[in-house]
Amino acid sequence: QNIRICGLMGMASNTDNEEQVRSEFAQLYTVFKNLSQSYFLMQKQFAICSMVMSGDYELAIAQGSNLVRIGSLLFGERTYN
Repeated sequence: QNIRICGLMGMASNTDNEEQVRSEFAQLYTVFKNLSQSYFLMQKQFAICSMVMSGDYELAIAQGSNLVRIGSLLFGERTYN
């Protein structure tokens, strides 16, 4: 009762195959829409479909993502010591 699920978050496979990435994002968006129209129908807070990393944000937006994670585009790649 004290937890609110606000949406879904997912990432595509780590591949250069744009069609595979596009397909995986489309599948996630379909799951998001199905859940929002069934299980979460009366819950307005279920509104986030977050998919993407910096390298594929344009594909994710085209497939319905409404929240993107682009940290490395803004701050650069992580370095590990």
